[in-house]
Amino acid sequence: MTNIRHRLLIGFLLFIILPLALLGTATFMISQQLLEKRYGEYTEMTLKAISRNIYYVITEINNISDAGITNPAIQKRLSGKGVSGQSPNELLEKNSAEIELGRIFFNHEAIKYVALYKNDGTVYKTFRNENDHISYEQLTENPIMDEVTQKNGLPVWVGPSENPDLATNQTLFKQIRIVKDTTSYDNVGYLLMQIDLSELDRIFRVFHTAQEPGSRYMLINKKGEVLYDTKKQWEGLNLHRLSTDPVQLNRSYQSFKAHVDGQESLLSIYPLASNDWHLVSVASWEEISYDDTLVAKWVGTITLLCMMAALFFILFFVGRIATSMIGIVNLMKRVEQGDFSVRAKVTGKDETTRLASGFNSLVTTITHLLEEVRLEQERKKQAELALLQAQINPHFLFNTLESINVLAIQNEGKKVSQMIYRLGNILRISISGEDHISIRREIEHLKSYLEIQLFRFEDMFEYSIEIPSELLDDSIVKLTLQPLVENAIQHGFEGLERRGFISITARVAGESIEFFITDNGRGITDDVLASLAYESMKPVGVSGQPVFKRERRGLGLQNVAERTRIQYGKAYGLYICSQAGEGTTIKCTIPRYRR
Repeated sequence: MTNIRHRLLIGFLLFIILPLALLGTATFMISQQLLEKRYGEYTEMTLKAISRNIYYVITEINNISDAGITNPAIQKRLSGKGVSGQSPNELLEKNSAEIELGRIFFNHEAIKYVALYKNDGTVYKTFRNENDHISYEQLTENPIMDEVTQKNGLPVWVGPSENPDLATNQTLFKQIRIVKDTTSYDNVGYLLMQIDLSELDRIFRVFHTAQEPGSRYMLINKKGEVLYDTKKQWEGLNLHRLSTDPVQLNRSYQSFKAHVDGQESLLSIYPLASNDWHLVSVASWEEISYDDTLVAKWVGTITLLCMMAALFFILFFVGRIATSMIGIVNLMKRVEQGDFSVRAKVTGKDETTRLASGFNSLVTTITHLLEEVRLEQERKKQAELALLQAQINPHFLFNTLESINVLAIQNEGKKVSQMIYRLGNILRISISGEDHISIRREIEHLKSYLEIQLFRFEDMFEYSIEIPSELLDDSIVKLTLQPLVENAIQHGFEGLERRGFISITARVAGESIEFFITDNGRGITDDVLASLAYESMKPVGVSGQPVFKRERRGLGLQNVAERTRIQYGKAYGLYICSQAGEGTTIKCTIPRYRR
């Protein structure tokens, strides 16, 4: 059975510890989700701002490109006869065209290289720092030209490492487009520009300084290839390979947790409006959630300390109260089992002290009441015993005096003298104030009674007394055996044709003494036994159908049975085994004791 201390502990764990743990876990998870949402919204605003700046830079380059290819000088060069550059005049003509090309396109410092290709294979090029020549055949045979053709004059941007065959310098962006005749709109050539978008560094630097140290911005194409990385580490790599979680590039903003390069990160992707590029923000989730995690750790630590303090309170303070209550309950169980010597230990000054004191007072009161009840019962038993003895003594005295009267009438003076002597011995024991006498004195009393009866009935019976010598000094309630023998003489031998015999024996049976009074008289019929209303003990006798009964009614036997029950308890008393014509055996069981 679960005691109150265990119930308090279980209740504390179920209704305090567990709800707090669940509440803390749920709160932390919700705060993480809210943090992810807030940071994603903030990142979206940042990426939109970066996108606008990149759009302005690209639009500016596109405007320069648009102005350049529609310039009359450029249109004239593309629609005129091409020059091979073999003669001095052709060399001068080509050099003049390239100077004019640089004058038109190098108005923006980001443009580093410009090449103009006519359909006949003539190439005009100009550059700032290095000659990065791409032949007409290299250009037209490059797979990028399929997209250029599809755009039909719109610029196609290529990232630094996106198409290595278009330039040896893999740090520059490229723009390729078809050049059309402004009059006929026929394709007259191609324009290739290499652009140093160092402006991107300035743009990203402005926004990156506001981010966590573990974050970075990237520019990727529609295949996921990294065109630009603020940390210059992942350029040329593919985002799909860097992330262990699937990444879908679509035309809407998305922000989610993913493991990028083996680290849990918040990945935000924003599509650029000008082309198929995407802006990507990769932020370390550990750094994003550092403050929230730190607060959660502090709150968790404080909560854990509070829980431990509460648990300490439950185990020691409340546990002490529960232990006191359990101790008192255990003492109550001992009181229920009859142990009234127990007392609760009184310590402290709280309610448990009053409870222990009240318990001790209650047990003391119950003990006094039980003692009074015991004394009252003892007095009642003594009164009942005295009443029963008062019933026995006149009955026996009347029978004896009647016998003496008969002898006196017959002038049997000697016999009268002997009978009076024997009667004196009997009365001496009977009227003494002792309730318990030795078995030796009880046997002397019994012998005096039998001798008196032999004077009365000379040839009616004989008797034999065999008591072990070690039992003679044990105690017995006086006048226990004599009524049993008297019952055998008066009822067992009356009208018996043969000479009767009475045997009185005793034996030790454990902690008890068993007396057997056996006669060979007329016996008792089953109807007579039943009329005496004895309690059946289911015995087995010599004849196969004897009946053992405990005495309840009848003058002599009833008195002895009642006195034995009153004095010794229900475990002791008389048992009768008898059958008509076969005699009777009465067993009298008493505890073995000495007084």
